[in-house]
Amino acid sequence: GGGNFCPNQVVTRAQMAIFLVRAKHGPTFMPPTATGIFTDVPVGSFGANYIEQLVADGITSGCGGGNFCPSATVRRDSMAVFLVRAFNLP
Repeated sequence: GGGNFCPNQVVTRAQMAIFLVRAKHGPTFMPPTATGIFTDVPVGSFGANYIEQLVADGITSGCGGGNFCPSATVRRDSMAVFLVRAFNLP
């Protein structure tokens, strides 16, 4: 915020969902309104629409137990899997 990039900050799974959906569908794409498929992502919460779009796109099924873990940070190994799935990389 405030015009800063903050390159040393970590990325949460919710933020990653927004990055991937915008990269895959374009910056003007607006995903459908979330329906509440994850117990830890209430409808209307930060990134909920984008998180559920990742499911619709077949990129994720969450972190287990009906959760998405939106506040957890994304490790490099997980990010690699998300990128492969999002862009059909070899």
